[in-house]
Amino acid sequence: MNQSNFNLKEFHHSILLSSSISKVYNAVASGGGICKWFMGTAIYHDLNGNECEQNVNAQKGDSFRWHWLQKDLEITGTVLDAIENEKFAFTFGPLFEVTITLAEQNGRTKLTLWQSYSAGAEQNDFAHINCCTCWVFFLTNLKSVLEHNTDLRETLADDESLINR
Repeated sequence: MNQSNFNLKEFHHSILLSSSISKVYNAVASGGGICKWFMGTAIYHDLNGNECEQNVNAQKGDSFRWHWLQKDLEITGTVLDAIENEKFAFTFGPLFEVTITLAEQNGRTKLTLWQSYSAGAEQNDFAHINCCTCWVFFLTNLKSVLEHNTDLRETLADDESLINR
């Protein structure tokens, strides 16, 4: 992102990861994977309402309930698209849609995350900027977890001013 392509409607971030596409996909598309770097708990349900196993990648149409690590914050959504090792898209609360794409680049995996407003959603500049900023930390944490097995999220201090909380 730079000044020429910044706007308050959508944003995108990319990161190169020294990890296989399948490992990265599992980290973003499964309940167990997403809890290693982003959420505290993540429960997916299939189209029949059955709870999905934590190590199984979610499918298009699955619903989810995510709860942040050590925060009283929860979000629900639906998986909009799930193409194994290529694309994972979901609603992010009532306001946003997030699409994550994966591609091989010089022996590494390039992850690109796009976030935009859902159709008909009322614009909320604070929520947009907050998400734009927070995704930078969480994608950095994904890199740290996948490449160094180190979770950068703060779990000992109860201080909302910390960027890694």
